[in-house]
Amino acid sequence: MKRIIGLSFGVLVTAASLAWAGGLCGRDCTGTCKPIPSPSCPDCGNPCDRGIHICTCGKSKRARCLIDELNADTCCERIQAARKLGCRLHADFCCDPEVLSALVHALLCDPCWEVRRAAAWSIAMQKARTDFGVLALYVASKIDSHYLVRDKAAEALDILTLCRKDCFKELYAYGDALVKQFHGKYKPCSGECDSLVESIAAAPHCN
Repeated sequence: MKRIIGLSFGVLVTAASLAWAGGLCGRDCTGTCKPIPSPSCPDCGNPCDRGIHICTCGKSKRARCLIDELNADTCCERIQAARKLGCRLHADFCCDPEVLSALVHALLCDPCWEVRRAAAWSIAMQKARTDFGVLALYVASKIDSHYLVRDKAAEALDILTLCRKDCFKELYAYGDALVKQFHGKYKPCSGECDSLVESIAAAPHCN
């Protein structure tokens, strides 16, 4: 009797499994089950083509004032200016491209490491995911003399390129060549600093 009950239970389980499969795929799975989708391509487009960018004369004027403050005499003034340039309430690099240029120059050329660290983070807060911004952060994460600047640049780079690292493979290879070229020569607030900024600006566009 037990054997008959066990066989009956097995038959029921098998039938239920077939019914479940039929419910998922229909009577004939051939041509009806959808294939597993391939991973989506990363968005390598211009970050300024997305989001809301409110460009006004007042905001541009504030941005220019903050850029001027990046040349102030004291580190504290320059740190504050670098931090504020990362806030889109004060400035938007999509409206005023010189904002990113000023932050990159501060990142690579300011003699005060706190200013360079603040500039690295502001590039990320501006979502400046352009070749210029990404490459500047990549080089700074490898070549800056202060480990806190390198760490902040690497963190900012991770935020900007999240799910998009494949977009910048060729750019990183170019960056590695720059790091090798300027290793042992580059110092903030030196002639080599300006040459490095120019080399980054001249990078071939990959995205």
